[in-house]
Amino acid sequence: MRIRPIICLALSLSCASAWAQRCETGHGARFSVGVEKLQYMPLHTVDGNNRYGGYAREVLDAFAAQHGYTFDYVPLPINRLYSRFLTERTLDFKYPDNPKWREELRGGLPVAYSEVVVSTEEGAMVLPDRRGKPLSALHTLGTVLGFTPWPYQAAIDSRALELTTSNSTDSLLRLGLAGHLDAVYVNVDVANHMLAGELKTAGGLVFDPSLPHARSDFRLSTLRCKQVVEQFNRFLQREQGMLQRLRAGYRIGDAGGNGR
Repeated sequence: MRIRPIICLALSLSCASAWAQRCETGHGARFSVGVEKLQYMPLHTVDGNNRYGGYAREVLDAFAAQHGYTFDYVPLPINRLYSRFLTERTLDFKYPDNPKWREELRGGLPVAYSEVVVSTEEGAMVLPDRRGKPLSALHTLGTVLGFTPWPYQAAIDSRALELTTSNSTDSLLRLGLAGHLDAVYVNVDVANHMLAGELKTAGGLVFDPSLPHARSDFRLSTLRCKQVVEQFNRFLQREQGMLQRLRAGYRIGDAGGNGR
C-alpha cells in the first residue's frame, strides 16, 4: 500500500522533467501560448477565423522575432484556457494572466509571471442617465463568463446584485444599452472601442468612476519556461518607447476622459 505515493512522486518528477525538456530556448524554438477566445480589442482579440490580433499580439510577436522564436496562439474559452494551462498543463504560456485571477485554481503551483504588459481600468459601464447613482441602486450586473468582478463580489454573494454572464462582450453591452442590465463590468478601453466601432453607439454607455472599479494588470505566465519570461521582462524594459507608441496607436488608456 505504500508503493502508490512513491509511484505518484515518480510520475510527478517525470512530468516535471518532461516540461523542462520541452522548454528549448534556442533560435527557432516554438511555443504554444493559450489566449482568450474573445473579442477584446484593442487589447487582444480572436476573429471569426480564429486568428489572434490586437495590441498583445504585436507585443508578443515583436519579442518572439527578436529571439527567433515562434509563438503558436491557441484561442480557448476562458474556463477551458484555465484548465488547459493549470490542470492539464498542455500550454507553454498563458496570456493574459495575473496571480490574483482565479486563485482557487492555482493551488500553490509555481507559476512565473512577467512584468506588466499593459495596465487598464475595469469598471461599470452604465447608461448616461444612471451615472453617479449609488451601488445600492444597482440590481443587475453583467460580465464575461470566466471573469470575476471582485469589486462587486460581496454584493453578489449577498444576493443584493444579480450577476449575468455571457461569452461575448458585445451581447452584454447590447443588454446594457437596452436597459436590461443596470451595469456591465468590463474593461473600459474594450467597451469604448466596441461601442464606437461595432455597435456604432459611442457614448451609449459610459464608465462610472463613482462605482467600484479596479485596475487590471495583464501579464504573460508560464509553468515551465521561466527563462523565456525573464527574457520577455528584459524586452519590456528595453522597448518602452515601442510599447508606448503601440498603446497610443491602439488608443489604450484613452477612455474619453473617464479614466479606466
